[in-house]
Amino acid sequence: MKAKPKISVVIPTYNSENYIVDCLNATVNQTYTNLEIILVDDGSTDNTFSILESYANRDPRIILFRHPNKGVSSTRNKGIHNATGDYIVFFDADDYPELTLIQAYVNALMEWQEKKVALIGTGMFFDNQYNKYVGNKTYILEVAHGYIEGENYILSRSSAAMLAWLKLFNFVTNKCYDLAIIKKNNILFDSNIHIGEDLKFNLDYLDICEGNIGIINRALYHYVKRTNSSLSISYHDMDLEDTKAIYKRFINWEMNQRDVTSDNVMVVKAIFINDWISRLTALYKEHRHEETFKSAKKKLKADIQSVEFQRMLKEIYKSKKISTLRYVCLRTGIFEIFYFFRFIYQILKG
Repeated sequence: MKAKPKISVVIPTYNSENYIVDCLNATVNQTYTNLEIILVDDGSTDNTFSILESYANRDPRIILFRHPNKGVSSTRNKGIHNATGDYIVFFDADDYPELTLIQAYVNALMEWQEKKVALIGTGMFFDNQYNKYVGNKTYILEVAHGYIEGENYILSRSSAAMLAWLKLFNFVTNKCYDLAIIKKNNILFDSNIHIGEDLKFNLDYLDICEGNIGIINRALYHYVKRTNSSLSISYHDMDLEDTKAIYKRFINWEMNQRDVTSDNVMVVKAIFINDWISRLTALYKEHRHEETFKSAKKKLKADIQSVEFQRMLKEIYKSKKISTLRYVCLRTGIFEIFYFFRFIYQILKG
């Protein structure tokens, strides 16, 4: 491995004028400097592109692109096509990295250059700027399970389930990938889906790579919640079907990993149920004040009462991966009961 590998940083932007400066400052001021910073604007209609131009004029490492609005996946793909580094990382415009993130990646790459490591991930900060009553959270490998904060670990591929449970696997923004592998195998983000594109990218990548998963057990990337844009709020056509497709694939992928345990599989199924419910909740909210609500309720009932949903629900309850109250509400097969208690819980939570 090169002593100072070039790292390509891809940042898609869209109407990001209110927060892009935080991401750009944290990127150009990384302690590791051998960077190629690819900014791709997805047809912003605000002042975002002017801000990007001002940074590009000051830093020769920045390469600036712009295209008509196509969505984040197509925008990231343009970054991949134009990247020339040895490794590639992705940041989102409304988030920001710690200044030492990329140096930590390079240090780990140097440490593990004789070992088979497919990708490297880091812990994450979840910063809640939307709700002042909900505190910020930090996600790393848990000390309770014997991991030490600040240490580096190589985990088996079957650990993807645990990492997903800890909110560390499904993202691409806390990972470093081998760019040559991506380009050789034409691994791209799926621009036809709105849900699970990061998870799909990670599975596509790992399907090609044989190595294990490297983890830098420090939170080095800030995922910032700025608006009420959680999974349970937004909904697009085909989101429910896309969620089912990607998690069925994840379950099958996990089951085929060496040293996988039944608990690993149950963890993925529990996450699947959680996201499945989030999609149903979004569908409910999308249509509850429209003439289409009757059709939506029919879909909700069919899904929550389906053999697949109820069987998986019972499995994860037996493995203690869901609370009793939530389980009982969902077992009734009446979505409105679950939604009512969910509403009450959110009020009490603040």
